[in-house]
Amino acid sequence: MPRQPNSFAPLPREHGAWGLLLQSFIAGAVLGGRWTWLLMPACGLALLGFLLKEPLITLARQRFVWRQEMPESRLALPWLFGESLLILLCLGTLAAQGPLLELGGLAGAGFLLTVVAVWLTVKNRQRSMVLQIVSAAGLCSSTLLAALAAVGSIPAWAWTLWAILTAHAASAIPVVHVRLQMKIAARSKTPAETPQMAAWVWWLPLAALPALIYNVALALPLAFSFAATIAERRRLGSDEGLQEPLKRVGLRLLAVSIAHTLLTIAVLWRN
Repeated sequence: MPRQPNSFAPLPREHGAWGLLLQSFIAGAVLGGRWTWLLMPACGLALLGFLLKEPLITLARQRFVWRQEMPESRLALPWLFGESLLILLCLGTLAAQGPLLELGGLAGAGFLLTVVAVWLTVKNRQRSMVLQIVSAAGLCSSTLLAALAAVGSIPAWAWTLWAILTAHAASAIPVVHVRLQMKIAARSKTPAETPQMAAWVWWLPLAALPALIYNVALALPLAFSFAATIAERRRLGSDEGLQEPLKRVGLRLLAVSIAHTLLTIAVLWRN
């Protein structure tokens, strides 16, 4: 159903996505080891690429879903125009100072992911776990953009940072899905389908094995993610944990994510 007239909001409602985007960018900038003014257009590009999805979703719904013209579509159009101009400005600034191949690859991947996310949202499939994990990988790629701006390339440590941050996000998303499934099942008094949890969580210790071969310290953030995920899942074993307010859950997950990012920065900084 369309939102109420004049209710278009230019800011995405996914609070966790803001954390993934900004934490990843800051981590990449910190490990880049030097301040450069190019971090400003790089941060602007990451934020604007994230913001662009909202007006695109509204306009896509107007085109393919809504039967009559809605006022929020007229509100979304100037936001789309303004954000697109700023994106081109940020891209042009970075292209004039850095390697075009890496920048073009990141921009192209971001554009493709945005198009897919918009289309699946219009098709009402935005709750797909696979889509959310892929989207998390895209948000965490802001660390690659920060590294590119800071050092003029995407070094190996930036890819390692991206992989570890993405792994943590990928381990948290199924827990949220299981919580929602169990809350729905509790209200309807039907059994919750949660066996998928194991398939999405137990790969973390397996991912630590190649990390041990490459660098033993890299197993620490992966072990942290595994422990945090298991602890969060066990909270759902009690009625008190299941009924915990979602706002409190979100703040706890954000705190855990920040702690994980700091641990990852420390590990990579030492090495």
